[in-house]
This record gives sequence, C-alpha cells and structure tokens, in this order.
Amino acid sequence: MKADRRRMTVRIVPLRSDEAGDGRVCGTAAERLALVAELSRRYWAMTKQPIPTYTRQTIPFRWISLRDK
Repeated sequence: MKADRRRMTVRIVPLRSDEAGDGRVCGTAAERLALVAELSRRYWAMTKQPIPTYTRQTIPFRWISLRDK
C-alpha cells in the first residue's frame, strides 16, 4: 500500500482557537495525539519500511496557503 502524498493534507490551527476544540475524534488533546502516534506506527508497519526520523529543521514539507490554491 503506497500513499499518494500529493493528496495528503494537514490543517494547522492555533491551540487556543475554537477550531482546535473541534476535534474530529473525541478525547483530550493528549488522547488524540496518542491516537495519531499509534495510527502512524501502524501505517509504517504496513509499509515494511523503517520509521523515518527527521530533525525539526530537516522534516520534508511544502507550505501552501489557501490564498495560493
């Protein structure tokens, strides 16, 4: 199973914003973070690839604002 990274998106909102309180999954922020970590581990296990490690400075991403879409 190979993910199409062009279709992967993330939404970043301030932690104290109303949107941050609107979790798509129930639970506290810590519980939701633990869920993301567990799902990430399971996904990488399915790829049979080692879990990538990055520093904050070298993590690959591309910034696109809604205005630029």
